[in-house]
Amino acid sequence: MRFGLHLPQLGRSASCGHVVSVAARAEGLGFDDVWVADHVAVPLSLAGMPSFFPEPVPLLAAAASHTSRVGIGTSVLVPAYRNPMQFAKQWATLDWLSGGRSVLGVGAGWLDEEFAACGVPKEGRGRRLDDYIAGWRVAWEGGTAFESAHFSYRDVRVKPQPPGRVPIWVGGSSEGALRRAARNQGWMGTWAPLHVFRERLERLRAHQEESSVGEDVTVSIHLEVRLGDPLGGGGRWSEVGDGYGDRPVTTGSPGEIAEKLAAYVDAGLQHVLMVPLARSNEEWDSHIEGLCEVKSLLSRECGG
Repeated sequence: MRFGLHLPQLGRSASCGHVVSVAARAEGLGFDDVWVADHVAVPLSLAGMPSFFPEPVPLLAAAASHTSRVGIGTSVLVPAYRNPMQFAKQWATLDWLSGGRSVLGVGAGWLDEEFAACGVPKEGRGRRLDDYIAGWRVAWEGGTAFESAHFSYRDVRVKPQPPGRVPIWVGGSSEGALRRAARNQGWMGTWAPLHVFRERLERLRAHQEESSVGEDVTVSIHLEVRLGDPLGGGGRWSEVGDGYGDRPVTTGSPGEIAEKLAAYVDAGLQHVLMVPLARSNEEWDSHIEGLCEVKSLLSRECGG
């Protein structure tokens, strides 16, 4: 079982110094990886979405420069919003800078206004993502030519090359996302009732059997968690910086959260990305301590 921690990217307690200090602390406490999310253009019409949303790659570069072991990843980045060749170079540089510690979590995207703002059609976004992933792989492995409907190049080289194979984890629970995850190295699911998680995992395994890739796929979930006093009724992010909807938040003591997660581990969960819902630096400190306890309890219970 592996444990990730989301960095303080959003809200009132977000700052470069806090991102760096939390990354270093997560490494010292034995977390396996640290993560950031992605939105490029926030629609004014979407009440509650965070307006302060720093770009993920520079944040991960800052975290990488102050750590030496912990993995760095995106949960999840939408490649459609970016030029694929420029991004191939950018991520290869990040992976080189970190010594091969990156995990590239990607999604096809969903927000109409964001696609429009970036000048990219939303239609065909699944095929676009497949083309981008395939083209990156060729470039990162030293290839000089690739051709597809959405991404093509010839007689060019991308360096620095990543020092090893970059794991690509796919977010989402649609049939297309699960099929895409089965062809890559990881699936990043959102928190769901246990029976729903089992159903999605069964579908993922079925797609793996149909795929000829033959790679292990890491099974991960994104867990928004609140320790101590619950958030008010204004939405899960409204009290920590900006509003961002009313998705369910996992609450309870470290022992209760570990007990909840143990059932998911028994069902096949291999990695959890824990996202603290904290309103201040002090709450971040207490959440990190509590989630470290969750990690220790679950590791013992699962024999890790």
